[in-house]
Amino acid sequence: MHYLVRLIVEADSAEEANSQADSIMMDLIEWREFDWYHTEADDSRWEDCWKPMRLSTKKAQAMVQDAMQGQLAEFKQTIATIRIMLDSYSDEQIFNEEFQQVDGHYLSRYQFSRASGYHANACQLFGESGDSITSQKQLEWHLKDTARLWVVQVDCHN
Repeated sequence: MHYLVRLIVEADSAEEANSQADSIMMDLIEWREFDWYHTEADDSRWEDCWKPMRLSTKKAQAMVQDAMQGQLAEFKQTIATIRIMLDSYSDEQIFNEEFQQVDGHYLSRYQFSRASGYHANACQLFGESGDSITSQKQLEWHLKDTARLWVVQVDCHN
């Protein structure tokens, strides 16, 4: 499945921002967060991929807020699924994945991992070290000092 991922990188120029983003993406591939990613803007499914924007701009800030909102929506769906499991099954049933499936929800212990936000299919925003930015509080830390920060969008596959 394709994901639009936003990377916040520290750089002095757009070229350096792309280089930093590519390095982070190679790490995320090595860590098996993603299978592969498009390395060219023309091959990407979304506009503005590989077109770095300074995080100080309103457009870049809107891009990272959009990613955070996507993550929040994913989190809410995941939490709803977890609540069904906790309300309907014993700890042992959850541990052994003894579920009757519910329409619109995939009951699995995997949901607890997704709720953490530390996996590629739940995280759409990464920081300078390839670290997942999983909360608004973490994002606000990056937004405090945007002087050398850029946002690079990447079309990824997982």
